[in-house]
Amino acid sequence: MMKKNNSIILLLIAIFSCSLAQGITIISIPWYFTDNLNASSTFSLLYAGVTFIGLFWGLYAGVIIDFYNRKKILLLINLICSIIFFISGLTIYFSNQGNSFLFFLAFAICSFYYTIFFPNLYAIAQEISSKKQYVTINSFIEIFFQATTIISALLCAILLSESKDLINYFKLEFLSVIKLNMGQILILNSILYLITFILLLFINYVPKKKYKKINFYSTLREIKIAISFLIKNKKILIYGICSQAIFAFLIVELFTLLPLFVKNCLNENIITFSLADLVYAVGALSAGIITAKILKHIKKIPYSIFLIILTGYAFLIMISHQELNIFFITSFIVGLTNASVRITRMSYFFETIPNYLIGRSNTIFNAINTIIRGFLILIYSLSWFSEEQNVVIGYKIGIFFLILFAIPLMYLWFQKKLN
Repeated sequence: MMKKNNSIILLLIAIFSCSLAQGITIISIPWYFTDNLNASSTFSLLYAGVTFIGLFWGLYAGVIIDFYNRKKILLLINLICSIIFFISGLTIYFSNQGNSFLFFLAFAICSFYYTIFFPNLYAIAQEISSKKQYVTINSFIEIFFQATTIISALLCAILLSESKDLINYFKLEFLSVIKLNMGQILILNSILYLITFILLLFINYVPKKKYKKINFYSTLREIKIAISFLIKNKKILIYGICSQAIFAFLIVELFTLLPLFVKNCLNENIITFSLADLVYAVGALSAGIITAKILKHIKKIPYSIFLIILTGYAFLIMISHQELNIFFITSFIVGLTNASVRITRMSYFFETIPNYLIGRSNTIFNAINTIIRGFLILIYSLSWFSEEQNVVIGYKIGIFFLILFAIPLMYLWFQKKLN
């Protein structure tokens, strides 16, 4: 038991550095395309392409997670990311000029990393923890992840803005930091992925089953097995699809709508954009602390419905009152609801899906999520949304989307078909 607890603790610590790299990437690159290149619609279109490619990668990743050593998977993907970011960063740094292709390549690698990292992380967490620890371990994963998001948001505000802008914004004269270019940012990320790789080497992880080689046909067969399981367990399937509505929209919103809202509606800059992510992370951190306590008194399904509706309402208030304080309050609420529903959702899966199927099941839901996100991104890639305050219409579409996905959950809950 002591070895298992030590492995869990080390796994959580390892999240810190790679999440820091991820956080810096997902803030800096979308803002670079929006502000420096004035090409938010181009970024959205490219992101849509990566998202649809990720659909096939995600399904295959689920099979990899269930049939290969999960620790080795984490080691390999962090080493690969470290190498790619290092080469990209050096190329940009020594060429002394921006390279939009390499910037987006880094973002795409970050996206593919997410697709396999988190399902694999949760699969290991389920495997090395007991049933009574499920909600707690998911809460701690969220706390560690969001704590690093706070730090990465601060780093972006400091490293990507002029020092004088930051000093004027916070009225803190002791801050005097040299602004980093994007090449240096990518090199920093490479170092962070390498740190994660080193930390993961020390995790004491012994797989519970023997792994076997898989080919294309066996991959399809194993995906089919997971799909059959979900079809037979319709309440898991429906909950899995509908409960992910919040982060399906939020991932799209973060990369396509939020930079435009900050720039066009609030008339603010990278500091406000970064601080929004920081406040969001504080909300998510709060969710990591309180969700376990809430779930002792409220069942998971109605709580998920409440969180989806609250998210939509928060966005409605934000676009109706385009004020900085309301913007940050909304960021906090959305961070709380997104993290809380993720903790609730993963705890529900840990309780209802066998560990040998958890990787494939998670990535099937991620594939459905990817399709939804892909269509949303294609809509938001229209240059019309980047004009004046048309981004508000994009948020209204998102609110409608959230309500749409809450309806099946409400109907089935009232019919007592979900518990």
